[in-house]
Amino acid sequence: MSMETVIQLANIVVPVFICVGLGALWARIGTPFDTRLITSLVYNIGAPCLILATFQKVTLSAEAMAEVALATLACYAAFTVIAFALIRIMRLDIPSYLPSLIFPLTGSMGLPVSYYAFGDEGLALAIVYFTFGAIGTFTLGAAIAAGSFSLKKLATAPVIYAVAIAVVLQLTGTPLPDWIFNTTNLLGGMVIPAQLVALGVSLLQLKTGGIVRSSFLGVFRLAMGIGVGFAIAGAFGLEGAARAIVIIQSAMPVAVSSYLFAQQYDRKPEEVAGMVIVSTAVSFVTLPLLLLAVL
Repeated sequence: MSMETVIQLANIVVPVFICVGLGALWARIGTPFDTRLITSLVYNIGAPCLILATFQKVTLSAEAMAEVALATLACYAAFTVIAFALIRIMRLDIPSYLPSLIFPLTGSMGLPVSYYAFGDEGLALAIVYFTFGAIGTFTLGAAIAAGSFSLKKLATAPVIYAVAIAVVLQLTGTPLPDWIFNTTNLLGGMVIPAQLVALGVSLLQLKTGGIVRSSFLGVFRLAMGIGVGFAIAGAFGLEGAARAIVIIQSAMPVAVSSYLFAQQYDRKPEEVAGMVIVSTAVSFVTLPLLLLAVL
């Protein structure tokens, strides 16, 4: 590996690790941190603004967005089928484990890695993947954990409307007024650092249980994501940044939101916490290797 490659990798992963480390340090010294408030700000204000601002900075063809969107849906379909089969084979509780295996950490870790690796174009493509994941997490994921589905949550998800507006503006070549762009760009800037710090805080606050099974499922989530990402990217004939983003987002660890649902609905939260911690820890090793493979 050349020194240039090492520096390139460091420029991508070191900022991510530092932000997560700051969050862990914040929690370690016992400073109060309202994770639910930060999550609400990010998903209801920051993420919609980030979507609008990012799609104003780059120009993506309808074909490129459609390819990544279809590949993303195929990835989630594959995750669902594979995870469901594994859970049935292991005779585990579906509501407790299925959301954790389906939905990776495409926001807190996937977006910054994609941005540092491929700039605004990579971030825009990663947002396509993230949007499907966010919608699915807070609708299907919550429904599986709760045992009931709510159309209200889908209809009130701000990211849906932000994506719709951004796509229309992108396809019609309509620019936002400067004051709106500057506002959305400013508010959208909170998303990546806030999520990374919140991830670090969450990792130190989680209480683990059933560590052997949690470790296996956490590592399985990473392996499944990498395998499915490469397979789907190849099947769709993706190239360049689009290929890399689909693989990177698919290979992210278990999302912290899965733990929040498990805790809220009493679905073995300590084991889900173990999956989050183990998969995130292992991803610190697999992520640089994965980046070497896709850059």
